[in-house]
Amino acid sequence: MQLFAKPHISETVFNYSLIAIFFVLSYIGINHHELWLDEAHHYLLGRDSNSFKSLIENTRYDGHPILWNLLMHYITRFTVNPFYMQLLHISVSTISISIFLKKAPFSWVFKALFIFGYFMFFEYNILSRNYSIGVLFTFLACSFYSNRIFKFITISTFLGVACNSHAVFLILASTIMLILTWERLFSLKKIKCAQTYYGIFIFSALAGLSILQIIPPGDNTFFDNDVGSTLLQKIPKSIAPFFKALCLIPDVTLHSFWNKNLIVSTSKPIAGLLSLVSLTLPYFLFKNNKMIQALIYIGIFTTGIFFYVTNLNAARYYGILYLLFCIGLWFHNASPNIKRDSIRVKKIRRFFVYTILIIHFSSGIYAYTMDIIYPFTTSKQAANYIKKNTPKETLITSLACNGSAFSAYIEKPIFFTKTNNYGSFCIFNRSFINFETSRKDIIKSLETLLESEKQSIIFITYTPFFDVNDNKEFILPNSSVEVKLIQQFDGSILKKGNHYLYEIFKHKTSI
Repeated sequence: MQLFAKPHISETVFNYSLIAIFFVLSYIGINHHELWLDEAHHYLLGRDSNSFKSLIENTRYDGHPILWNLLMHYITRFTVNPFYMQLLHISVSTISISIFLKKAPFSWVFKALFIFGYFMFFEYNILSRNYSIGVLFTFLACSFYSNRIFKFITISTFLGVACNSHAVFLILASTIMLILTWERLFSLKKIKCAQTYYGIFIFSALAGLSILQIIPPGDNTFFDNDVGSTLLQKIPKSIAPFFKALCLIPDVTLHSFWNKNLIVSTSKPIAGLLSLVSLTLPYFLFKNNKMIQALIYIGIFTTGIFFYVTNLNAARYYGILYLLFCIGLWFHNASPNIKRDSIRVKKIRRFFVYTILIIHFSSGIYAYTMDIIYPFTTSKQAANYIKKNTPKETLITSLACNGSAFSAYIEKPIFFTKTNNYGSFCIFNRSFINFETSRKDIIKSLETLLESEKQSIIFITYTPFFDVNDNKEFILPNSSVEVKLIQQFDGSILKKGNHYLYEIFKHKTSI
């Protein structure tokens, strides 16, 4: 994709300049980004698991490989400040884009647009999740593509490690491995050798290890998103991700823009039509490279099965299809022996590719800027308020793991009224997630807690729980509990990211 001439500086200076800019902006970004539930959940799994054995036990319902949680476990042996998780995360992202800048066969404009695009700059960078490890090891594997004949074992190993970051990277890495193995066994027959079978064995072992960790116990809630979905609802959701991945435009009309696509919000029929049209792109853009066509279509098909089965719907999952498309371009540009494309095909490919890159660049800058201006969640604000205005020994309570992000910032577990015990991370089994508690039960739990406390307690929710009066306090009917709304924090980008802080204390006549 050498559409643009190289800048009038050396490639090394250019790369290091972009890396420095990326890291500095990322550092500023994490200082303005507040954790949400999923970020805090993995951090708290590491923090509040006392041993490697307990970490394995606590993560068995997650549906994720343990690698990121293991890193969190070791970090929290030295510090309980979640900022260091974020710092580690942007460091991993910076290494990933460094590999891309050095090894990917693209123009300098392509590289700059890509690394500051939505996924690389925001979703897989500012938001601290396990996806960044998958990106890192996938790029490491791709960096050896030009020398794949002699480095097949190395590539297989990196792809195997990528499988152990997240279920979607198991799909991505397996798709790449399948194509490279097919090429090696049938297109490049002269290199059928022990190295091929060693590579297949190493990848299969690591991928198998990932699958063993991903499959949760039978009472998990992993497939509960599928309840009530009809076939007519599930099929479009399985087809649309490729379009949503390439044309990722946040809904700028909404404050809660995250995971909202402007085109889908504006017109679902138009989005559906564009989803079908987008499926023809790999065929026309890679007319003379059947291997890349196969790579992308196998990836679309296998992720479609993933979306069909899980009914999951979020940009972070679509990201692997965007990465797959860019990896297809990487492999295409690094394959000198393919039949030459016509000038017309090259122009069409450049138009579509750079249109997609510009969309992602604009979306990445928009999401980053919004996260700087507005709180992603108000968890950090609420925690800082509690630290500053309440005694350290004050009992902090919440309904359940909706208080996880808050727990990360106050650096200790909190009391879950839903389960009547201390906690921080979620346990995604039905007895925990679907455990029904009435308002009356929660109030009773608060009353019981007050009996053992010498002072008032703090109760945190992400939506208003008590209908307080103009004085922001009232006495609960038929209860010895009095409630006061001490502070509320609004304006979160995340819909369930606001925080309401209530002080719960015994009614004076009951003392």
